[in-house]
Amino acid sequence: MTIGIVLVMTASAIIFRAAAAPSTPVVSKVYNVTSSADYAVSGTVGGLVNFADYIVTGHYVSFQESWNMGEQYWSEVYRFVIEKADFGHVGGTISVAIPHYRQIDTRIDGETYSVHLDLPNDSQPAIGEQYVLFLKQNQRKDSYGPAAVPFQVEINHAKLAELKYNTYSKSKELKTKTNDTIIFSSESIDVAAIDEISGLSEAEFRQQLSAAIASKR
Repeated sequence: MTIGIVLVMTASAIIFRAAAAPSTPVVSKVYNVTSSADYAVSGTVGGLVNFADYIVTGHYVSFQESWNMGEQYWSEVYRFVIEKADFGHVGGTISVAIPHYRQIDTRIDGETYSVHLDLPNDSQPAIGEQYVLFLKQNQRKDSYGPAAVPFQVEINHAKLAELKYNTYSKSKELKTKTNDTIIFSSESIDVAAIDEISGLSEAEFRQQLSAAIASKR
């Protein structure tokens, strides 16, 4: 399942009547700026395995840096200790870039307005907890990044699997100098609706993972 790159701005007008001059209409505009990007999306173990070049089990140990990925995308990079390479030749401690936000700009009446919109994979990891990551190697940095949305499965203290992804608001509003409203939003990916991983026991998750990896090979 993929979603294509678009940046769309639409405008609508709301008419108010000024209290001091009731015969003079005051027009307030609402601009809608919508951003979307191309993602591989899956909520199943088999789907994530198919997208991944590397699958690793381990834990995060520390925050490393913020990284400007280009094209106004930013990631948070963490150090990750691999306890087991489930698929692919990789080991030791690696850098994992978790996409954080994209800066969206628009120009209205000669002025530029910008916001940071959180990305679908934005999720601050719990240091020391066990994760299974579905990865691809980044081409522009010695690090690894998501193979899909989502790409992290946390094994919690109850030994249950939980898909990790952005659950925050995906829209922000700004006022222009003329008191118009700009609504910035990103195309919604309803991961919860396709999530077939969260709630699996660790044993069930591992069984599905092993079967999917065997099929991939």
